[in-house]
Amino acid sequence: MTTDRLSLLEYEKLSMKPAAAEQFGRSLEELKQLTLLDSYASRAAHYLGDMAEAENSQQLAVAKDQGIGFTEGLLTAAAIEHALAKRLIEVFNNASERAQKLLPQ
Repeated sequence: MTTDRLSLLEYEKLSMKPAAAEQFGRSLEELKQLTLLDSYASRAAHYLGDMAEAENSQQLAVAKDQGIGFTEGLLTAAAIEHALAKRLIEVFNNASERAQKLLPQ
């Protein structure tokens, strides 16, 4: 079940700075609302974790682009439907916006 594997990923938060861990937790909650296969949700969660831990705008942009590219790959392979892909991209966009606020100005 997706939630079980994602729950394990929440342990990654323990090694994150508090603000990044909070952001990652919010992103995981959004991700859990989607009906993704376990393996897809797990991969998406890793990109969300990278976004939460980004130390600069370039790292954040790369992680976001990787997540969106992953989503587009699933869509191209017909592994997910367009509506689900759109919702997953929204999760990545939301995570990026939250992470951007954590970056030094």
